[in-house]
Amino acid sequence: MTPTVRAPLGAVLALVLALVSLVGPLAPSAMLVATLAVVVLTAIGWPSLLELDSPLGTRIVMILAGTASAVLGLLTPGALSSTESIAAACALGIVGSFAHQMLRRDRTGLTASLTATVAGSVLTALAGCWVRAQMDATRLGEGPSLVTAGALGLAVALLLLALPLRGAVTVPLAILASAATCAAVSAAMPAVVPGAGPLGPVPALLVGAAIGVGAASSHALLGSALAARRSVPSLAVGAAPVATAGVIVLLALRVVAHLLG
Repeated sequence: MTPTVRAPLGAVLALVLALVSLVGPLAPSAMLVATLAVVVLTAIGWPSLLELDSPLGTRIVMILAGTASAVLGLLTPGALSSTESIAAACALGIVGSFAHQMLRRDRTGLTASLTATVAGSVLTALAGCWVRAQMDATRLGEGPSLVTAGALGLAVALLLLALPLRGAVTVPLAILASAATCAAVSAAMPAVVPGAGPLGPVPALLVGAAIGVGAASSHALLGSALAARRSVPSLAVGAAPVATAGVIVLLALRVVAHLLG
């Protein structure tokens, strides 16, 4: 699967996240379902991307970690803070990674399998940040614009990264476009969604730029793997930038909450 196909896959996922952030009271539950789709796609492709010796166990651990993160983000808003719910899911993923290696009959590639499973479980656990960000956005009343704007900025960045041009052109273009999209959507949201407050032009530009940098970095890093052109590994290359971008949106929302508080 070529980069021209991989990046639009991530863009479609990001667009879905943007759309589900607009469904009102059902947005957190809808975001959970969309996040689980990102988790599953990442988990399916990750072991094949890194050519691991025990792919099934790695996929199970990654899906469990991502599911735990998303569910904890939705069901425990009062019991656990944002960082505590994500950290708990990451910890479960690390424990599961070691358990997976202990249960393996074939001991070949043990170190590579362990480190890749730990990294993969943390990656899918970070996807739960989208759910927690949506929960915070719903609580704040000011946040829907930021979640929507961040997801749309990510979608635009991933589409531009798919252009058949050199990285020296597409990467700066993706970062600038993500920043501009985030700022424009954040400014326009109050006229579209009642109660959605604008983030402000400068913070929105910074958040969008950070999302663009993260998308370009993860896409370039994973896309450079030898197996990245095959169909199954490409699922992880396309979905991983979406999984990680939720961290930036969540951190931005926490800053907004602190300023409003």
